[in-house]
Amino acid sequence: MRLYHRTRIGEAVEIGRRGFRDERWSFAVRNGEGLEVKLTGVWLTDRPLAQSEGPPGDAQLEVEVDLGEDTLKAFELDGVFWDVRLFVVPAEVLNSHTRTRIAEVDPRTSGFHDVRKLTE
Repeated sequence: MRLYHRTRIGEAVEIGRRGFRDERWSFAVRNGEGLEVKLTGVWLTDRPLAQSEGPPGDAQLEVEVDLGEDTLKAFELDGVFWDVRLFVVPAEVLNSHTRTRIAEVDPRTSGFHDVRKLTE
């Protein structure tokens, strides 16, 4: 399954070198007991998110996950987005079952833009 992860460029490079690391997340949804949902893992979605939709970052990673739909379903969080599937997968699970590449970088913050256009 192809999923997406937004992060900072430096972190994207580290993910390529060493793999994902768990992060703590809080979501504006409640569990069955009425408590705010807090999870630890790697935030992944089934489509690329705009910078205003998810975690901050100027790099979008494309993550090919070699786990079955049933396995991933255990890490899916409903109720955060109406049009996006969101997964929070432990890094330990993810790192041994993925291939990752940088799919998109914001040229305004990456240094990949053409400086001549800015000075003309």
